[in-house]
Amino acid sequence: MKTTISTLIFFLCSINLIAQSTPPDTEIFVLDLKEKKSKITVSNIKNVTERKGYDNQPAFLGNDIILYSAYMDGQNEIMMLNLSDGTQTNLTKTQESEYSPFPLPRYNAFATVRVEADGTQRLWRFSLDGSQEPKLVFEKIAPVGYFAWNGDHVLMFVLGRPASLVYAHTQMANDKIITNRIGRTIKVIPGTTDFAFERSEENGDIVIYRLNGSSGAYEKVATKPKKSRDWAITTEGTFITSVGTKLLYFRPKKDVDWNELTDLGEIASKGVTRMAISSNNKRLALVINQ
Repeated sequence: MKTTISTLIFFLCSINLIAQSTPPDTEIFVLDLKEKKSKITVSNIKNVTERKGYDNQPAFLGNDIILYSAYMDGQNEIMMLNLSDGTQTNLTKTQESEYSPFPLPRYNAFATVRVEADGTQRLWRFSLDGSQEPKLVFEKIAPVGYFAWNGDHVLMFVLGRPASLVYAHTQMANDKIITNRIGRTIKVIPGTTDFAFERSEENGDIVIYRLNGSSGAYEKVATKPKKSRDWAITTEGTFITSVGTKLLYFRPKKDVDWNELTDLGEIASKGVTRMAISSNNKRLALVINQ
């Protein structure tokens, strides 16, 4: 059931979804990805951050650029990594902390969750070249934890008891609560106006749903494997997730169950979490606990 959200979420602003203590040690790895005629493979895993500390929440800007969140000097910054030459740029350099970058190429910008001075977590937009001042996207929607942006629509994980899935238009005051009990992974389905999200069901299953970008209606895609973590979607619509050291895949129109893609072995012995896929479908980024 959909409900108008209005301003009632504001009372949650004092609750921080993103912990302000020192985050765990994580690294971002990139693999070559090949998908052709329903066959999918990965190879050539490489650590692209290689430093002690928190490097997390990767998002591809095109094929060769990754935006990610990094803990530095007591706060979180949004970094840009060029995979071609290894150069890195701090895109925020603010007194606040920023998390969960999401590239917005048509605006030459990216969106991010900013933890403001009073602890409020809201969605902000930054220009990639620093030519414009950061802009608050939704004044009254908080605390935002995770999100995905598709066209003029944004789908957000908003903290509450339980957490809610909020659907909003960037140019209209029409934000709605779609459902609750949701997980943190929210994705754009490549090549469409639709989104995907996950929700915990009363029977204990965690189910991935597809949300129609026009109507806001949603339908089941698949039940996640037990103990699986975050997931990503290829440009051909294949879902990839992890369980332990293994990567699994699911093709909605072909598979009835998840299939093993690869076992990363010792390199992933402490677990794989966040995932992202490049726009040309040739790279898979993974966050691996250290």
